[in-house]
Amino acid sequence: MSGVKQETKDSITGVVASRECPLCGHHEIGFVTQDGEFYPLSPGTLIRVVEPPSPGGPVRDKLETPLPAEKEEQVRHRLWMPDPLKLDRALRLKYGVMVKGHLSKGEMSGGIYELAYVEKLERLIEKVLDVPLPVILDRFFSAPHLASGNSRQIAEAMYRELDEITRPVRLMRDWIERRDDRSLAELIAPKSIDALGQDPAEDAQVEEELEELTLEEFLGML
Repeated sequence: MSGVKQETKDSITGVVASRECPLCGHHEIGFVTQDGEFYPLSPGTLIRVVEPPSPGGPVRDKLETPLPAEKEEQVRHRLWMPDPLKLDRALRLKYGVMVKGHLSKGEMSGGIYELAYVEKLERLIEKVLDVPLPVILDRFFSAPHLASGNSRQIAEAMYRELDEITRPVRLMRDWIERRDDRSLAELIAPKSIDALGQDPAEDAQVEEELEELTLEEFLGML
């Protein structure tokens, strides 16, 4: 972007950019001035947003233009979990995931489920407001140091470092591969297959339950 300049002695205009911190290596967002200086963005930073004129018309018009059907299909998410798990609320919340539309058309795989599971964890992290995330991670895992970076980085770090987080995916991968009573029993343990069916729900209800799910409630199920 051209036209980057010093606005006043108290304000600077720059281009939004990202980089790895040279001190600790974590990903950070900031802006780069015309002189090439990087300023990290942090809570409390006063910014001025300048949008160039759009050659295709007002931004509102573009936002209100319906997406092509193929694009809508790609961004839409679909609920997925083994049908027996829909009969138990705790299992629905623990294992239920929302899979991107273009990934949910074919046969479910362990890789697709893993991706949707990490995205679920990321969304739960984004919703944390009342309690500092390091406090939550310290309470459940004695791992407050994992609460560093953005929600995606934190979710990936938790998935990489904590066995309690990865175990549901390992069990689900096994069920997806075998689809037998033994793998299902391992998936729902300590509950039994015969005990399922006490609290059935339709997909719309399950989606609402997942939307209302909190990170602390989810971690408590692990």
